[in-house]
Amino acid sequence: MALNILLQIIQQGLCYALVAMGVYITYKILDFPDLTVDSSFPFGGVVCISLMQVGCPFIVALIMAFIAGAFAGLITGLLHVKCKISNLLSGIITMTALLSINMAIARGNSIIPYKTSTTLFNNAFISLFGPNIQLQAFGNIIILVIVVAAAKLLLDLFLKTKTGFMLRAVGNNEQMCTSLGCNSGNYKILGLVIANGMVGLAGAIYGQYMNYFDNQSGVGMVVIALASVIIGVSIFRSVKFVKGTTAAIIGALIYTAALNVVIAIGVPTTYLKLLMAAIFAIILVLNKFVLNKDKKLKKEAK
Repeated sequence: MALNILLQIIQQGLCYALVAMGVYITYKILDFPDLTVDSSFPFGGVVCISLMQVGCPFIVALIMAFIAGAFAGLITGLLHVKCKISNLLSGIITMTALLSINMAIARGNSIIPYKTSTTLFNNAFISLFGPNIQLQAFGNIIILVIVVAAAKLLLDLFLKTKTGFMLRAVGNNEQMCTSLGCNSGNYKILGLVIANGMVGLAGAIYGQYMNYFDNQSGVGMVVIALASVIIGVSIFRSVKFVKGTTAAIIGALIYTAALNVVIAIGVPTTYLKLLMAAIFAIILVLNKFVLNKDKKLKKEAK
């Protein structure tokens, strides 16, 4: 029983890790409160399953899910930068619009099962582990580790480029970048595109892992992602060699573990969203306490 819970935590946590890395870009780098995440997550999922139902290979469907999520981020970015709408309202507008678009693509179905024979978690590689569910879970974890590691490596490499450094600069001091002739708006749009692209990809992978698309799967996703980022960054605040993307991944695993442990001790799943909000609130309070403590220690040291 304990092994099954642990395997479930790792699988779900790695799915959420992609979302956490995407939100790390908007929240920590750009300081942009992006609520698009709650709808770009199921948007990637519904695009993926719709393409697979008409015979599209699952790898191509995953790429298209990334593009779909990136398009959602593009709309949010254009609303904020070109239409001069506040960052919070831009995300809310896109999120609200995607709720209807997702239902339209799903033809009014809130839940759609995967009927295709080959998916990311149902293929020749997974069949090597035999019919045992636990062994198949190990196979799923291997696949997820490869996907998350590849996404982390590509994101880390991007952040080391000139464009990546400019993205960080815009987040740190937008006015200075503008005074130096940098078009900060374009970098904001780029960050939102990449972030929501990763979220859309995560939604597609999560749907294939669950073996069905759920239009409500994105509800509270921004809470999960923010909590994951805050947990990871708080734990590794003083550890210089741990990158922010690594902290986000570990934070996603820790937050998923906390949710699953609470459910495992008998709390009804009906209160899952309440638990997510409560745990997030506790994390924020603890994070603020740690920050205040660090500031106090620095003052005493001076």
